[in-house]
Amino acid sequence: MSERTAVVTAVGVLSPLGRGPACSWDAVLTGRSGVSRDADGRPVALVRGADAPGSVRDADGRPLRGRATALAAAAGADALTGSGLDPERVDLVVGTTMGEPSWIDTWPDADAAQAPPPPGRVRELLDGTPDGLAAALATELGVGGRVAAVGGACAAGNFALARALDDVRSGRADRVLAGGVDAFSRTALIGFARLGALAGDGCRPFGLDRQGLVLGEGAAFLLVEERSAAEARGAEPLAELAGAGMSCDAHHPTSPHPEGAGAARAVLAALGDASADPDDVGWVSAHGTGTPANDRAEVRALRSVFTGRRPPASSVKSLTGHGLGAASAVEAVLAITALRERTLPPTWCVGAQDPECDWDVVTDGPRELEGEVVVNQAYAFGGCNAVTVFRRAS
Repeated sequence: MSERTAVVTAVGVLSPLGRGPACSWDAVLTGRSGVSRDADGRPVALVRGADAPGSVRDADGRPLRGRATALAAAAGADALTGSGLDPERVDLVVGTTMGEPSWIDTWPDADAAQAPPPPGRVRELLDGTPDGLAAALATELGVGGRVAAVGGACAAGNFALARALDDVRSGRADRVLAGGVDAFSRTALIGFARLGALAGDGCRPFGLDRQGLVLGEGAAFLLVEERSAAEARGAEPLAELAGAGMSCDAHHPTSPHPEGAGAARAVLAALGDASADPDDVGWVSAHGTGTPANDRAEVRALRSVFTGRRPPASSVKSLTGHGLGAASAVEAVLAITALRERTLPPTWCVGAQDPECDWDVVTDGPRELEGEVVVNQAYAFGGCNAVTVFRRAS
């Protein structure tokens, strides 16, 4: 059997930076932030303006359309439109952390406090699962192929891309719409607040005085195709999805392995899967959440992988916030754009860099990308690590 190569032929993205890859790219190069303040003065990163989803319930409290579904439908529709493909011929893989939180998030306090929940709310709980979200999205997009939801917490977007890569390579599919989505929710906000992981003023990845993450939201989907099938229909590859690597170090429910052991294994696995050496990498799209432990562990993992030449790294989460399952999918779109534009986006708002995060973090404005390969990292709770590798299309 001949080797099957996976390429990305279309993308769609909706984030606090706006809709579409051009809008996002302009923001990360110029430092235009999607972070604002909520009613309590906390920094948050929300999709606003004309692209923001509408009400999720009608005047009588009946569910209309979940926020996560709306975000994913916009990004997914853009990717499908850009591909020119009939959705009936496409498989769908949805990566998500929270599923569809809109329903439980909008329950009256009395219903939320009741255990078990009132009978009328059980259906909403089922609709809010990752599978329920994937099914709702498939219906909206008119997808006719197989539909799957994948987890992986905050690395879910990369897990979805890894699933798409495996499906295309194995011959199970010729084309897969894959990506990640999560909507802002009070459930997630309360969880991160109780962990002490939220920043009080802003996200400063790898900064000396970083405090934590800013919770965000968004969606991004990539059309992953087998190269010869794409060429047969005249589609131009944007980049090759060259490899993926995953690991689970299970060091702690919420804290990373202090030396980044699992993260390093995922990077090495992804490079091996892409038939790439560490010296081939021109840029690392870092997970870079701005939490003290995660940033430190991520740099230690990089040091253990890149023992010779150290490729520059940057994180966009100071502008986008942390979109949970959407984050690595949004960052995959930016990684592809970086390859095509031969430009590296900087990490904004770092301030003084932490000596314990001693790495070439791009902070001095956009920089020329040297090389043909970029690495996109995502590291999540429970030691769920997923890394994807993109290569410039030949």
